[in-house]
Amino acid sequence: MRFRCLLLCTAMAVCACNHEQPFETPGHASDQPFLPGTPTRLTYNPGKDLRPAWSADGGSFVYAWQQLGSANYDRCLAEMSGSGGRNLATICNPNPAAADSADAFDAPSPSADSRLLYTRSSSLAGAVFPNTAGIYIGPLSDPLSATRILNLPYAIPGGRTHSSISNAHWMSGTRLVYLGESVNYPRACSACPPDTLVTGLEVVELDISGPQPTLAVVPSTYGATSVALIATLDTLFYTLQNDSRVYRLAIVTGQSTMAHDFGVRGIARDVTVREGQLVAVVGGVVSFADDPIFGPIQLDQGGVLVSVDLSTGNESVLLTDTALLFRRPAFSPAGSPRRLVAEGYEFVVSAPPVVDTTVSKDGDLYLYEAP
Repeated sequence: MRFRCLLLCTAMAVCACNHEQPFETPGHASDQPFLPGTPTRLTYNPGKDLRPAWSADGGSFVYAWQQLGSANYDRCLAEMSGSGGRNLATICNPNPAAADSADAFDAPSPSADSRLLYTRSSSLAGAVFPNTAGIYIGPLSDPLSATRILNLPYAIPGGRTHSSISNAHWMSGTRLVYLGESVNYPRACSACPPDTLVTGLEVVELDISGPQPTLAVVPSTYGATSVALIATLDTLFYTLQNDSRVYRLAIVTGQSTMAHDFGVRGIARDVTVREGQLVAVVGGVVSFADDPIFGPIQLDQGGVLVSVDLSTGNESVLLTDTALLFRRPAFSPAGSPRRLVAEGYEFVVSAPPVVDTTVSKDGDLYLYEAP
């Protein structure tokens, strides 16, 4: 179960509470990273720092972070300068009445018109799964005033159920694409605590232009594990379970082709693309199984960041000063300084009498300048 314990509980999305409080502004701090490095470590939170997503101008990014000091390990959102340093803003549930529940804000995605899509969930103490969850959109300046546009879980056309989402990208002010996911809570034994198993299902297009949101599955993406949208907004890149290849899909025609094959490097996932350069997480601590109960699942503790020049197919591994495995890299948008921020997980060696090397469950964010 060691692999499953790391699988992100971010599937817990969205509580339906009403709050009017905007982002809180932290006290004065440095606007530069604490220490240099390759890559530069940006966060030092003892809990998880997850899912960075860039603002449209590349001046900052929003991410989810876990409050280990809270009674229920709530998850909040924060905005950080694109070069690192202090957080520019934070958002948590300010309602004292929610102190007995676990509140999780997650999967943020800023839009070009200064709105923020994110997921939010609330779980009662001791609950296995959220009692309320959904997808919200609101102003970046006051995200707690957001409107819930979809409940979680929901059923898509075709009958599958999505319990969470990730990798959301704005195609316009009213259209988005994202990765729909399933969430299950298996137990290793009848007396064992439940685990959280998140599995990518397919890429979905969401249209919020009408009185009710509409959903459509993007063809050829069943089993997708990540999705990226390029700056021209006409092409998607995506990865599939147990597959070393990255695929390119033309949105207008629906035609899908192979963009790159990492071959013996291993399973590819967490793709991000900018101006002819593709970066994906490849190999590492990842495995695939077709579970008789839950179906196809991919257990992932991170891998190596590999950069590809799409014009030549040449690969290069992004270097690190210390041993790290990575998840969910995100390129800054075109027109801004070329930066890449990603979740990084250190290796942990247990003490005798049993010496074992594992991957940390709690990651921080790391920054590559001009990768």
